Amino acid sequence: MAASALSTEFKLGLVVTAILTVVAASSSPWWWKYGPWAHAQLPAGVVGFSGGCDAFQIYAQNRWQPYGATVRAEPNINSKVQARLSGNLAFDVNGWVHSRPAYPTNTAPWNSDVWFHVADDSGWVSFPGVRATPVQQDSTGQSSYGGVPVPTSASCEGSIQ
Repeated sequence: MAASALSTEFKLGLVVTAILTVVAASSSPWWWKYGPWAHAQLPAGVVGFSGGCDAFQIYAQNRWQPYGATVRAEPNINSKVQARLSGNLAFDVNGWVHSRPAYPTNTAPWNSDVWFHVADDSGWVSFPGVRATPVQQDSTGQSSYGGVPVPTSASCEGSIQ
């Protein structure tokens, strides 16, 4: 009789295991979003990014008015504003894409069509809005020196999701 009970328990265990396997294979378990492998949720309306490179630090521009940089939901000047960063504020980006130039009438290189992806997935900043190093303000607005541009290495180019 003990052999018969073991056989029933074994069969029940196989059925339960099979059901759990099918359920787990169809979607991620609810607790996966809390583990170290979980990706941050994008803020509502923010366009995703794939590819790119390891995060690196850049600075919101502080050379010409308006000072600082604007974080947008998409790599587009008409996109929703997510945040405004003050001049010389350091933050991380993890790649870039080509899109419409934010300021096409600026002098080169500040008329670039490059948009940097903010590493914390909060949005995008335009090439003219950032610098590779901190820079002093030009209160006269007459200086042609805009600061050191952020490099756009081909290995950091990604794509919009």
